[in-house]
Amino acid sequence: MKNSQITSLKHLFRKSQAFAIFAMVFICLITFVILSIFTMRTYVQQNLTLLGNTLSERIQPALVFKDDVTLKQITHEYTEGHSIRIIYIFDQNNNLLESSASNPKHFSELESLFNRWFLSDPASFKVYHQSKSIGKIQIYGSSDQALQFLLTIFLGIFICLLCMALTLWASTKLTYKFIIQSISPLTNIAQLVSNQKAYNLRFPNSPIEEFQSFNTTFNELLSEIQTWHNQLQHENKQLSLQVKHDPLTNLPNRSYFYQSLLNIFNSPYERSSSALLFIDNNNFKAINDQYGHLAGDNVLIEMSHRLKGRLRENDFIARLGGDEFAVILRSIHPKHIERVAQDLINTCDTPLIFNGHQIYFSFSIGIALSLYASSPEDLINQADQAMYRAKKDINQSSI
Repeated sequence: MKNSQITSLKHLFRKSQAFAIFAMVFICLITFVILSIFTMRTYVQQNLTLLGNTLSERIQPALVFKDDVTLKQITHEYTEGHSIRIIYIFDQNNNLLESSASNPKHFSELESLFNRWFLSDPASFKVYHQSKSIGKIQIYGSSDQALQFLLTIFLGIFICLLCMALTLWASTKLTYKFIIQSISPLTNIAQLVSNQKAYNLRFPNSPIEEFQSFNTTFNELLSEIQTWHNQLQHENKQLSLQVKHDPLTNLPNRSYFYQSLLNIFNSPYERSSSALLFIDNNNFKAINDQYGHLAGDNVLIEMSHRLKGRLRENDFIARLGGDEFAVILRSIHPKHIERVAQDLINTCDTPLIFNGHQIYFSFSIGIALSLYASSPEDLINQADQAMYRAKKDINQSSI
């Protein structure tokens, strides 16, 4: 996936927040305009009807007695005190008797626009005296008071929208913070599992139901992965043991021995205080010929047990193959090496009891000090040569 297609949760929240605020303002604005038009039309019509009826009753006596001063006073009072632009008063012959126009108000341009939209036609009212028409009134309404009312409502709605937008912003921010706080432990644990293979970790309980369902599923997956991981580690450990150990005696094999020898030469202290013993059975072929290969295998197993039992914990013993063994003595003084070798030789004083037979066996030991060897191969060669010299001395002494 390209990076340009990746977005953050915070960005999504901001987009949804902006869309919600825009949609809220747009819907409220459309609703306000529609309601305002309907309210203004209804208000103006009802107001003009009420004013016209009231005005016709007040000017009736003035029309009857042709009192121009009273007519002028009343019309001027109505144009100045009510939402009326112009008042025309006619007699029964449709002759203009009086007219009055209001002065421009605060919203003159906006008022003119609304007047053209809603109040372009006058409202006419007849004046009656004893059921006889004695005159007519024409009234052009004004939208000034309606505009004041609408602007007041608009200001109130704007303040409400602003409060709603701020509330929505705060709510979205708190929701985002709450979700991030719920996600953070999941992210941290996932990184630990990925980087450190910490399959024993588990996702904590989440207060969000969807996250908790995810946590439960992932914890089950982690449990299964941990089981397989432990099983794989166990199998790898077993394979490692099989690769590095002799299957018959369970002692380290030649490869493991050589790696340990390399480690000694990589450490100046161990190189100056270690010794290598090469051990070879003296009569192993004769045991195999006389008692069989199964008896020979048991002799090798018994040798490994006896030799290992006489060594220290930090010493290293390995089976190199056949009837050959090697021992690495660590942190030992040269004057103690011969005593250790003799102690190992003494382990074969007691015969092995196999299938009712007493099987006597012995072995020769060659000794080499790592301090006097230039390399692991040189140390092996020295120990091997020393072992063959020991074996040769035994053969000559037996003759």
